[in-house]
Amino acid sequence: MSKRILSLALAVILVLAACISAASAEADEAGQSYYVYTDNGNDLNVRSAPGGDIIGALAYGEKVEVISFINDNWAVINYKGETAYVNRRFVIPVDPAELEKAFEEERESYNGDPLAEMDAEYASAVDVDDYKISVRPARVTSVVNMRWVPSETGRIIAQYKATEELVVLKELRYYLQVQDPDTGDVGYIHKKFAAK
Repeated sequence: MSKRILSLALAVILVLAACISAASAEADEAGQSYYVYTDNGNDLNVRSAPGGDIIGALAYGEKVEVISFINDNWAVINYKGETAYVNRRFVIPVDPAELEKAFEEERESYNGDPLAEMDAEYASAVDVDDYKISVRPARVTSVVNMRWVPSETGRIIAQYKATEELVVLKELRYYLQVQDPDTGDVGYIHKKFAAK
């Protein structure tokens, strides 16, 4: 029964991750609703122009109407009936409260055998053409651990904040074998913490 719950939770998380990755598209529908998702849980500055004066702030988790994305760094939003700008890295198409709830439910339902799961993970490894992913922690103030082995009990090699990029070398059932392009370190992160 617990494996069924874990599979369901994983499916929900993968759907949420797919929604998050949609935020990286250059053109989105006008009037799309997004949510503030800052790294530290603080307010998000609203600016008069890209890099311009701060004219206000949006609270963490607040719903915001994104009009468009003008480049990799800025989102044009409707702020109090006026056009304004925010750093696009901090707006996602999923309510952060729902994202955190899904992760917590999965964590609470786990009661498996780590060694057997790790063996199954290694057996599921598939070579892929290298591609980049962005790190997406479960909580805004947390980090994603790169581990020595594909298991939550594995030794931590490094930690990454939201939106940091890693290169995928292999895909496993639940994990990705990744490399840090800056240090050359190779390890594993769970797929639920990766956004293409």
